Amino acid sequence: MGQFRFTVPPAQREGLNLWGLDLWNAAYVCGSEGIPWEGRVGLNDGILTIQRTVDDSGRLYIPYPVAPGGPLATLSTCSLPQTERPGRPTQEPRLLPLELARGECFRLRNQADLWRRAGLQSSAAERQQLQTATDAFLRAASHRGAAEEVGAAADVAIHQLYQAGEQLVDCYSRQAIEYRQQTEGRLATLLGANVAAASAGEVIGGPLQQPLLSAFNTVQIPLGWGTVETDAGKVDFAPYDRMFQWAMASGLRTIAGPLLDFRPRMLPHWSYLVEDDFISLVEAVESYVERAVLRYHGRVTLWHATAGLNTPGPMTLDEEQVMRLAVAVIHTIRRVDPRTPVLISVDQPWGEYLARERDGISPLHFADALIRSNLGVAGIGLEMRMNYTAPGSLPRSLLDLSQHIDRWASLGLPLLVQLAMPASGGTDPLATQAAKVIPLGPEGRTTPQLQAELAARWVRALIAKGVVHGIVWDSWDDRYPHSMPHAGLIDPSGKPRPLLDALTALRKKLLT
Repeated sequence: MGQFRFTVPPAQREGLNLWGLDLWNAAYVCGSEGIPWEGRVGLNDGILTIQRTVDDSGRLYIPYPVAPGGPLATLSTCSLPQTERPGRPTQEPRLLPLELARGECFRLRNQADLWRRAGLQSSAAERQQLQTATDAFLRAASHRGAAEEVGAAADVAIHQLYQAGEQLVDCYSRQAIEYRQQTEGRLATLLGANVAAASAGEVIGGPLQQPLLSAFNTVQIPLGWGTVETDAGKVDFAPYDRMFQWAMASGLRTIAGPLLDFRPRMLPHWSYLVEDDFISLVEAVESYVERAVLRYHGRVTLWHATAGLNTPGPMTLDEEQVMRLAVAVIHTIRRVDPRTPVLISVDQPWGEYLARERDGISPLHFADALIRSNLGVAGIGLEMRMNYTAPGSLPRSLLDLSQHIDRWASLGLPLLVQLAMPASGGTDPLATQAAKVIPLGPEGRTTPQLQAELAARWVRALIAKGVVHGIVWDSWDDRYPHSMPHAGLIDPSGKPRPLLDALTALRKKLLT
């Protein structure tokens, strides 16, 4: 058993408790594969401690203000040896802000060099920003003052490094998209929205039909077991029949599913009857999947088989049972409809939950195991519900997003990103997932305009990646039950949020 210990000066301690969220408690340590290790986190007397059963070096990840008062991004250190290891002298705690600045400087400069070697052309202003950020880190690293002074200098460097990273990814995205357009013309990337059956009446022939058709070339129809089979053996496909008919008539590509969503509140309310009988659970799921696929095959562009199986769900299943359940769903789809592509998705793809949950499965390993099962999985979905507490994902920078997509690209399959970000804070009684909003902007602000600005940059960065074949906005209309709080493109008063206009502009400029 070993420990990582970091000194957190008073000013930075306040930054780790922004908006009453206790951000320090979300800290975790990763190994070389980027997979979090389970550990215990504490912050006492200005010392942040992460204690693990693994005795190895690693990188600390922690949500941290990238400017005074926010916004936040999950920053990382370089790979560090433990400060306390059995049988070895205990080292002094490292200074947290300085180590975060060092890690971000290394990550930024390394990525900038890789892209430059690949042909990225940066402007003089962008090169100057990178040098300014590097100089700010060097000043902090060579500072010989007290911890508070070094910490303040490191915070300045973190702000500069964050800005340089955002500019670098924007530059890469712009040039990568231009290159793709030169070789492919208008891009065939799927851009879609998840439209629940309850809200379809506002779209099909209604005032929101044209805004949706202008923004998207794809619609995801959430044909989930929990919403269709509300009573055992009794299914109601009628609302979905209408949606598929409308989608085909409108020329939209369709993503059907997830057929099995294993997140809390997404299974049928009666499923507790088979909770203690795994064989009966599998049979019930297979029966539903078979009926759904038989009904809609030929009208579906892509089957979304499963979601949320890699994270601890409403039923306690071991790793073998989770894999058997996923295999059963995929096998049933392939047996009934052998031609239409099938994807499985992972929740919280950075895997933060592994730092606190013994029963979680690594998202990368879960996907890799299903790919190796040779069942014909055609793609991987990444459920990126950003700026939420669990079961959402922590705030991330554009650079972190880009590097994470590259890590998933190593599996060799197309990716589909299910994306969500909040447009406001506070409680949301119609959200099915009990997550709290982590503010998007400084001073705890989360606004529709901030949502539009940040999400549009994320979508552009994702379109720039050739491995990303589709992007689906996770929630269409906040007036009806939806997954994450305040993430809809239509607000509770029925008005489109600015993000819908931003996505429409992106689609018009770049996509088919």
